[in-house]
Amino acid sequence: MNKEINIFQFTHFRKYLEQYQEQRVLEEPSFTRTEICNLLGLSKSRSYFADVLRGKKVSPRMVQKFIEILSLNKKEAQYFKAMVQLDQAKNEQVRSQAMEELLHIHPTPEHLLNSDAYDYYAKWYHSALFAILDVLDINDDLRPVQKRIFPKVSLGKLTSSIQLLIRLGLVRQNDDGFYKPTKDSISSGPYNNDELIRQYQLQCFELSKEALLTPSKNPHIMSTLVFSLSKEAYQKMEAELQAFKKAARRIVAEDSNKPDSVYHLNLHLFSNLEPEGK
Repeated sequence: MNKEINIFQFTHFRKYLEQYQEQRVLEEPSFTRTEICNLLGLSKSRSYFADVLRGKKVSPRMVQKFIEILSLNKKEAQYFKAMVQLDQAKNEQVRSQAMEELLHIHPTPEHLLNSDAYDYYAKWYHSALFAILDVLDINDDLRPVQKRIFPKVSLGKLTSSIQLLIRLGLVRQNDDGFYKPTKDSISSGPYNNDELIRQYQLQCFELSKEALLTPSKNPHIMSTLVFSLSKEAYQKMEAELQAFKKAARRIVAEDSNKPDSVYHLNLHLFSNLEPEGK
């Protein structure tokens, strides 16, 4: 087969398998999903490959069989294993390790994500400190931040964080010696790598849970709404949420008063029903 599908263009092994099969069957009509099951030694389970594409867990034995069917070389095989581990990780530590492995193996990791963006989104407190510096007058002594930040972060981590922000050009010292942001806000923008942002958002969701469980005098709004919608109405709601995000960024940018606090906003909209037929 003329390998037009480059495994290093993917971070999700299921998408890679799907596109590989679709491309190869064009040149090799016998390479159907059913034939893949046969090659895997699962002639009695003809739906296995389709089930994998829909999310079925893949065992280490089957991972190795896929590697053989795909004729992956040693480096490609390591990358494939890391993608599977990333997808099937049971906790964030394993997911983070798998993502690091992908970056280590990838011949041009900058194609996966910008290393600066990875450093910034790897820990939730980098973005929190970025915002806090707009509220508090902080010099090289970060103890006032360490005393007030929620949840608590060690002084060593805050020191490393501000060094990162300086290196990225996101903060600089003003004439009074205080570190201040160089821009109003940050979005993932061109660095919107699915896995990178997913890891960052998972950390943010944990912050929401901790804020919900921790008594606080600070203002907070925790609201949940469950509803049924048509596809058309869902599209309208999604558009409204995107419009709200734009409006929120505009409010931040246009705020001419001195900030006196830092807020964290998460928006969650997901379905409680799997697509029909899954």
